[in-house]
Amino acid sequence: MPIFTQRTIRGVLAFLAMLALVLAVLALLGHAAAQSGGGFGGSTGGSSGGGGYSGGGYSGGGGYSGGGYSGGGYSGPIIVGGGGFGPGYYGGGGGGFGLFGLIIFGLVIFAVVGFMRRSLGGGGARGLGALGGVSGTAQAASVQLLLAEGDEVKRDLQRIAQQGDPDTNEGLARMLQEAALALLRHPERWVYGNVERAQGPASSADSQVGAWATEARAAFTEQTTSNYQNRDPHSGFAHRGDYTFQKDAGDLYLAVTIAVAAHALGNLPPAGVTTAAEAREALMAISSVNPGDLIRAEVVWSPDAEGEFLSEDEAIRKYPKLTKL
Repeated sequence: MPIFTQRTIRGVLAFLAMLALVLAVLALLGHAAAQSGGGFGGSTGGSSGGGGYSGGGYSGGGGYSGGGYSGGGYSGPIIVGGGGFGPGYYGGGGGGFGLFGLIIFGLVIFAVVGFMRRSLGGGGARGLGALGGVSGTAQAASVQLLLAEGDEVKRDLQRIAQQGDPDTNEGLARMLQEAALALLRHPERWVYGNVERAQGPASSADSQVGAWATEARAAFTEQTTSNYQNRDPHSGFAHRGDYTFQKDAGDLYLAVTIAVAAHALGNLPPAGVTTAAEAREALMAISSVNPGDLIRAEVVWSPDAEGEFLSEDEAIRKYPKLTKL
């Protein structure tokens, strides 16, 4: 009796055809879900974790090459602040891993962040008492806003990325200040927001900012504007002009995340449900960080291409921690 009968061969061929169809559909979905993004930032080396910036970088073929936690793992600042849309996953489709890979990657990030929050006592009001008992040496804060349209904000952030120098403490602090001011100038566009805080050793605050930035970058597939530390003030900026997108009538939102770790980060508003007033106070505190106190700064926004925005469904799915302002 032959090992492979005609019926077996037909079954295998049918399975392969179905698999090819599924992969083709996933590829099309991944292409349709492409989303641009921009970012800049760096570390001043003021963290006790031993060393400079470990993320950032622009890959010529598109996308973000690097990022993530600095140092070798999470050492536990206490996080305060949160809320949000509810369960969801970080990230869109497409990218080098394809839609399925991005979904898995996003789910892993969501699970890890959720585990860290649970192991550290949670966010929001539950972490407030714990924060008061911490004698940390550094603070970290993140402000994430969802703006109605805002191509002028994109242009401001792109200009800051192009003209700024993240390789010096003063240059990085100036870029951070200008990014905060770009948002403060347009409070009428703020629709959703989230403010988070952390306190602990300098290395932990540095790592927390890296984690916040990674969450924000996971929401897009093509990094089209970037300027990260590379020890050369003349070559850090990169901008892609070949990115294209499909505009939908319901697309409206721009997401911007500004995160900072510093030895002194004064005048932060008390923790609670994020409001427009709280977001404004947090941005004012971020904009006043002294270069000598700065440990790490990250600014991430998406979409980056002019005229490209997110639908409300996409925003809810990609940025589940945001609350209505």
